Amino acid sequence: MTDAPTNLMVPTYPRSVQPGIPRLSVAPEGWSTRRFGELLKVVQRPVRMTDDGEYDLVTVKRSRGGIESRGRFRGKDISVKSQFALEGGDFLISKRQIVHGACAVVPDEFAGSIVSNEYSVLRCKPGLDLGFLRYLSHSVYFQQTCFHSSIGVHVEKMIFKLEDWLKFRVNVPPLEEQKRIAAGFEAVDAKLAALREKADGLRQFKIGLMQRLFSQELRFTREDGSNFPDWEERKLGSFGELYGGLSGKSAEDFGEGVPFITYRQVFESARIDVSKFALVKIGPKEKQNRVVFGDVLMTTSSETPSEVGFASVMLDEVEDLYLNSFCFGYRPYDLKALLPEFSKYLFRSPLYRREVIKLAQGSTRFNISRTGFLKIKLLFPHPEEQEKIAGALSALDAKIDAVTDQISLMEAFKKGLLQKTFV
Repeated sequence: MTDAPTNLMVPTYPRSVQPGIPRLSVAPEGWSTRRFGELLKVVQRPVRMTDDGEYDLVTVKRSRGGIESRGRFRGKDISVKSQFALEGGDFLISKRQIVHGACAVVPDEFAGSIVSNEYSVLRCKPGLDLGFLRYLSHSVYFQQTCFHSSIGVHVEKMIFKLEDWLKFRVNVPPLEEQKRIAAGFEAVDAKLAALREKADGLRQFKIGLMQRLFSQELRFTREDGSNFPDWEERKLGSFGELYGGLSGKSAEDFGEGVPFITYRQVFESARIDVSKFALVKIGPKEKQNRVVFGDVLMTTSSETPSEVGFASVMLDEVEDLYLNSFCFGYRPYDLKALLPEFSKYLFRSPLYRREVIKLAQGSTRFNISRTGFLKIKLLFPHPEEQEKIAGALSALDAKIDAVTDQISLMEAFKKGLLQKTFV
């Protein structure tokens, strides 16, 4: 266990830090235990700013999210005059945000940018590989040492004490092994990047396919090659009816309750995840507004028009399930005339979104009325064509989900590898 000082004044940990005191295991065979101060040196490159000079400012994102530009500014517009120049390969720590994981290696593209004295700038000494440091900074132990080298009465006001952090010890292998370890993690990151690019490509393809399908640029045919009938324009009120959401109290106040869908759950998912329901207590009068299979769940109010009328479709069978007061449910009269799997895509299509945003009214908060919603006119394909459209988009979703699962597995593998390597 390290003998470096730790700050135990703040019991609340930010999300980016795993709670606990940093504990260093016995160094593996061939590794050595060194203080951070023996591996890193502090560098300062003061910048003599002029009022008319132009300077690129950068910031470090939380959760080890890398470095990004803050923009290009004239010296007279930069309030803090104590600025320092960066070089590619610097290791940058935000003194006020490191408790949230704000640290990163400076890429060459940001060389020449400047930061204020709110940052600590470090360089690797000859015994530390920069790539090894990059991945070491993602480890639980590294994050905990940074947190316990910060002081303050609130997690948002903690200040990093570099001199304390440099006293912490860390296990490091010989330089060549550091490079091999870094190369292994770089290979994992390359695989992750390729998977994310693939997932993004599939999502973009889906957006384009939905646009073509719902604009009827692309049409399906029957199995015998004959055409389906033209799409029919109808009001939503002719296909179904609305019911309101309910006000509910938390189950923490009333004990046992029933599954309760929130506004955020409807907005974030095209398909409701039953495991994420919150519990509330409701009375017997509200039982008539129970959500059932095939219902389309809508957001009715938001601070931005783009979130109004957002829809998710209930594709699971549940016994007791209710909506909150910022939502309403649309229940089709006949699930054979408006297929639930088709509704899932129809109510997230550009065709629908354009119409519902037109109805959003308000200044600081936007709302849609039930009457207005039921008057929305949309073009509806024949149920058999609905089935084909839903099938094509569902197959594409399955591919997206498969890649997303691969990403999750790779991220879990990397997380486990980090924990196993840097202890």
